[in-house]
Amino acid sequence: MTLFLTYELKVAVLITVFYIFWRLLVAYETWHKLNRIVLLSTAVASFILPLCVITLHETLEIIPETTEKIENMMQVEMPDNLHHAPALINDLPQEATTPFNWQMLLTIVYIIGVVVVLSRMLLSLWRLHQMKQQSEIHSMGEGSEIAVSERVRQPFSWWKTVFLNRKDYEEGTTALLTHELGHIRLHHSADVLLVELLTALQWFNPTMWMLRNDLRIIHEYEADQQVLSHGFNDIQYLQLLIRKAASQGGYSLANGISNQSTLKKRVTMMMKPKSNHRQWLRFAYLLPIIAISLYVTAETKTEYISKEESAITLRVKDGEKSIGVKAPAGAFYTWLVNGRLAERGVVKEDDFWNNTSYHHTKYEAIILDGKEIHEDDIPYVPLSSIKEVKLIQGEQPRRIELYTSYVSDFIRTDKPKWNEEYKDNVKTWMFFRVEDAATGQQLKGAELTVEETGQKVYTNEEGWCEMKVPLNTTIKASYKGLESQTFKIDKINGEEVQGRAFMLSQSGDRHIYSYWDVKQEPEFSSDKNQWFAEHVQLSETSKKAGLYRVIVHAVINEDGSVSGARLSNGVRKDLNEEALRLVSSMPKWKPAMKDGKAVKCLHLIRVDFPEIFKEEKTDIPQKDDSDSAVRIITEQHSSHKFIGYQIQMPIGAKYTWNEGEKGKGSEIINKTSVWRKFSVTAKTTIMMLNGKRFDSSHIPYIPINQIEEVIFNRENNKNPSYVNIITMKK
Repeated sequence: MTLFLTYELKVAVLITVFYIFWRLLVAYETWHKLNRIVLLSTAVASFILPLCVITLHETLEIIPETTEKIENMMQVEMPDNLHHAPALINDLPQEATTPFNWQMLLTIVYIIGVVVVLSRMLLSLWRLHQMKQQSEIHSMGEGSEIAVSERVRQPFSWWKTVFLNRKDYEEGTTALLTHELGHIRLHHSADVLLVELLTALQWFNPTMWMLRNDLRIIHEYEADQQVLSHGFNDIQYLQLLIRKAASQGGYSLANGISNQSTLKKRVTMMMKPKSNHRQWLRFAYLLPIIAISLYVTAETKTEYISKEESAITLRVKDGEKSIGVKAPAGAFYTWLVNGRLAERGVVKEDDFWNNTSYHHTKYEAIILDGKEIHEDDIPYVPLSSIKEVKLIQGEQPRRIELYTSYVSDFIRTDKPKWNEEYKDNVKTWMFFRVEDAATGQQLKGAELTVEETGQKVYTNEEGWCEMKVPLNTTIKASYKGLESQTFKIDKINGEEVQGRAFMLSQSGDRHIYSYWDVKQEPEFSSDKNQWFAEHVQLSETSKKAGLYRVIVHAVINEDGSVSGARLSNGVRKDLNEEALRLVSSMPKWKPAMKDGKAVKCLHLIRVDFPEIFKEEKTDIPQKDDSDSAVRIITEQHSSHKFIGYQIQMPIGAKYTWNEGEKGKGSEIINKTSVWRKFSVTAKTTIMMLNGKRFDSSHIPYIPINQIEEVIFNRENNKNPSYVNIITMKK
């Protein structure tokens, strides 16, 4: 009901505004027909305009937030004594305090007013009907009729009936009859009935009652014009009006010839000269009122269109800022480690690059088209504008480079013609890297050939290239002066990255084998970490900056000497350089053996600076368990903190792994085995001892020399991983 009352108030305001301007500007002009139309139309328009809601459509583009704030939520515990408060309150005397319902009162008053006004109108209609039933009816043609009754004090009309008393009817006063027929001809009764209904709805509005009375006066002006236009003398007609002036009691709806309250206005209007046609411009006042009314009730419907997600965002968590990076599906990505290609491919939906990853600028630099991005100035970069992304590791800080245009030499545009034999085979894009195994130099211009189809590409300045190859074909890598190598494409791992690194070396005795090609890998004659600790040369500044593990590849020659040391996975310039210096200056190793003789072998050497400087720390206090096979460790890496289990195995124990399609196998632990001490992430690893699960809060004490086998199981590179430690049976 509130909405309806509000609507009625809007109608009242409009009626008042329309009427005031009409009264001030045109009420006293002689355009009676036009004034009648304006009064009726503005009264009806006042009820319609509030319902005319013009909807303006506005479209706004929303730029996605480039800043994400994550706040810590506080939980407040209610004091125990408050739980008894309801019982105490219920014991007190309560008094209902319901606020007075003014809305209901106004609604009741409004309805009563409407009923009263409508009842008054219906009473008048009923009395007119009764009078007509009791009158003498005389037809006048064209549907009009005269009702003669002694109850009629003054002539009046209603719809198509003229009511006269016996005396006026017998005298046959033509002017009186012409006046009333004018009311009938101009349909004034319809105006009166309409305005009475509107007045019932606006009974509380004094302006509506004033409009009602003015419309009655205009009706009399028009009827007077009808009399004068038929040739009646205006002086005689005025004398007739004065004689007939009397109140028209009891019939509020009827149109009467004279009324004492309006007689003076009618006389004045009949004597007034006609208004100038130029004065019609005064009716232009209607236009601004209608326009303002429509403007006030207009609604603006805003349609928000979210702009594309930004490729670069800022996250604020616990006061720490980090930059989020995301690449669209279909963009190219390149992963370079120490200047060497590690991976190259197309970003797939929901893979690492297609999900926002956050990076601390202390450890990682974010570059957009060659310009570094800072936390205080995060640009909006439409996700689809990113064409290529590069991850560059091996230096500090690590770099993530985003490009809005292609920057690599190979953009996968070639469309080779396949041999009929391989036309229907499964095909995939693969990247290939070619290096000199002796020095680690990336070979520009090395030739990669698909032997079965004849496809041929050459490596770029970074020593890599791309090619789309069919399943069950052979890739041959060749370079002048070095022995060629081949690789059989006998398996394509769905959407996973496909790549192959070729380490080419000279033939014969100068051939350098990989560690998987030899029967016995190279071994260092003593404790490697102890030797590093005795010979390491790092400044205090470097130590304070953080100590991390650096991985180095080097060639162990037939005589055990070390050559060709180069980074496999670097961290920071000072650590990288020291790791290379340490490896290059190592004394002779025990060389690798193949077919009973010593051979050159490319070997991976870990320079673990935290271990060298005894910087490992644990988050969980432990007893002296240095000889326990499992410990919790915490390592601060360049961009994150690593919390995991460190597992130590004795020489002679067995390590077995099963990673689904990636392969399975086992090996016996020796002095140089990478599995002699390794770590797994606590968050994604389920630990078991002889098949019984344990967690980081209750780590059992397991003597290292009691380990018989460690089984690592992870299906198709999916978490969680399972590590089951098998101890010797007593």
